[in-house]
Amino acid sequence: MTKVRAFLTKYEAIFTSVIAVLLAFFVIGLILLFSGRNPIEAFFYFFKGAFGTTTNFADTLSRITPLLISAIGFLVGAKSGVFNVGIEGQLLLGSMTAAVLGYTINLPKVIHLPLILIAGSLAGGLYALLPAWMKIYRGVNEILSTIMFNYPASFLTAYLVNKVLPIEGVVPASPFINETARLTRLIPGTRLHTGIFISLAVVVVIYILIQKTSLGYEMRAVGLNQKAARFHGIQVEKRMMLSFFLSGALAGLAGAIEIAGVHYRYLDRFSPGYGFDSITVALVGLLNPFGVMISSTLFGALKTGILDMAVYTEIPRQLVTLINGIVVLFIAANSLIKTKFLKLVAGKEAEFDDAETNYVDVDPPTVDAKE
Repeated sequence: MTKVRAFLTKYEAIFTSVIAVLLAFFVIGLILLFSGRNPIEAFFYFFKGAFGTTTNFADTLSRITPLLISAIGFLVGAKSGVFNVGIEGQLLLGSMTAAVLGYTINLPKVIHLPLILIAGSLAGGLYALLPAWMKIYRGVNEILSTIMFNYPASFLTAYLVNKVLPIEGVVPASPFINETARLTRLIPGTRLHTGIFISLAVVVVIYILIQKTSLGYEMRAVGLNQKAARFHGIQVEKRMMLSFFLSGALAGLAGAIEIAGVHYRYLDRFSPGYGFDSITVALVGLLNPFGVMISSTLFGALKTGILDMAVYTEIPRQLVTLINGIVVLFIAANSLIKTKFLKLVAGKEAEFDDAETNYVDVDPPTVDAKE
């Protein structure tokens, strides 16, 4: 019994997240039941819509890609104590940059495709440096500034696609990018493309950076205690600036991949809120790269599965929106669920200090490297 308790306590973060999701679906089932609908039938169509066919499964994976990369971007900033809520704007600028370079220049694919992905990343990263400078050198709260910086990016891209780069059509859009700037479709007739492999590579690279390098150790140290980090000789301002840049660059990369792999042009308001959803995805994933993989799968499935559930069970749109909100609400209550879970596992006599149960491991990496 002691070993079981030790195991449950060690992995309490995973168990509490799973419990939160299960509770959310339980409440959703009750709401559907009391509204006169069959919850079993609704969940059947939900899972069928997300994973039931090759096309649906491929569509789910294609939606996971921008969520996963953008969430990793938020994670990088959060590890250094900066909260980049401007992911959406940086994603839009990255996608617009990729779209413009995708059709205005002609190069071999081996050069053209990497070029637009790198350019999209740079656009997002450089845009993120503006609120970074405001926070570090002017003391402006980065949550407020990054939220506000979403609007100029949105308005600028909307202006460009409506007034400067438009082509004839119902939806304002830029010209199609060249074939040499497109990612390869993995399954013909679906939206799944090789960008999924890029997203997996991003997870591995960021995990190694954050957990296995001295630079990552310094970034985490800055996030936990700036004064202590500065006392130990860490250049706090540079690490925060780097975190902001990497966060924005990953958001820009997510946007560029959407253009190169799915739409092949910039469509006005093509993003259904990937940048905003990615923040929730990162928090649900417990700010762990591999945890973010799992949470992005959940949210990708929500985006595709709920559509089939709404169509085949005639659930109104308002209820579909409520379902998304319930999932987020229970996940946001993760700390409350964790407290109850730990008390249940350890017994009534146990008392837990929030500071102890929410610590972050910042053991230095095994490498002996200095800047």
